[in-house]
Amino acid sequence: MNKDGELEDIVLQYLPAQCKQTIHKKIQASIKSLSTTKKKGKTVGKLKYKSDYTSLEFIQYGTSYSIHRNRIKLAGIKRKLLVRGWQQITEDMEIANAHLIKKPDGYYLKVTTFQFPKGEVNNHEKKQAVGIDFGIKNNLVTSDGEVFNVTVEESGRLKRLQKKLAKSVKGSNNRYKIKNLIQREYQKLSNKKKDKANKVVHHLLSNYHQVFIQDENLKGWKSGWFGKQVQHSAMGTIKAKLRSSKQTYMIDRFLPTTKMCPNCGAIKDKVALSERWFSCDCGYSEDRDIKAAKTIMKLGLILVGTERIDFKPVEQQTSLDKVSSESHTASKQEALTFR
Repeated sequence: MNKDGELEDIVLQYLPAQCKQTIHKKIQASIKSLSTTKKKGKTVGKLKYKSDYTSLEFIQYGTSYSIHRNRIKLAGIKRKLLVRGWQQITEDMEIANAHLIKKPDGYYLKVTTFQFPKGEVNNHEKKQAVGIDFGIKNNLVTSDGEVFNVTVEESGRLKRLQKKLAKSVKGSNNRYKIKNLIQREYQKLSNKKKDKANKVVHHLLSNYHQVFIQDENLKGWKSGWFGKQVQHSAMGTIKAKLRSSKQTYMIDRFLPTTKMCPNCGAIKDKVALSERWFSCDCGYSEDRDIKAAKTIMKLGLILVGTERIDFKPVEQQTSLDKVSSESHTASKQEALTFR
């Protein structure tokens, strides 16, 4: 159906049979997954009109696509096309399927390859563990005192283009050009965020055997008071990349890492956002972000069983009672292990 909801027959002239079959299978799989989700009782929205298809899959190297030096031959296109960056794929890689992706600044070929895994380099130089605290003022703070700010602000050019778009006439060629330029600007911002996230994740995973993070509610932060700060940062990307690593361990979001002292285990009744320094009656005093990261690391080590609780008996009982009352039912196993 077109955007008006009317049935329409469109002939796909240049696509080879394999690409047509892939598109058909993807549509079937998407509808099937929506149906399964609906049967489970979850809310599913209506199917929406899609004006552009930005990805084509070529499933067989040597048949549906082939590359010689810096030229690529795609099925359905007679002449060979120039490809830049093919030197990234070395001779020891086995080439599999590929995706032709359309982006605002051009076309990209995403190739899947296989190769034998390489051993870790300088594994003995890695430190044992690190805790990471997510925040607004300082996006990431480690238990070793490292601070990573991964915020990428909107450019002035993007704001000017958005003003032009608001004044343009709907359906005009000028509006189409401005929208394309805005898409390019957003792609640049996205690339900058991905670059920062990749560098931070690589630094953490290559320097520590174990990385402990807390399951922070970043979505809640974004819908609350800190929407712009979270939207312009790469914290969500970093959290997702760390979660996919076997070196990362996540503790429950309801554990009071901000209020708890990592030295004695005592929990304060309230810690305001304006309090940037944490002080405890046991004599422990440190920056609140570094303190929270150390608490996350200590609780994480307890949860994975590599460290025991060494708090004083009275303080331990008080701390654990408070943790039990603040823990969420969805994380019973982790809370039970901690208790």
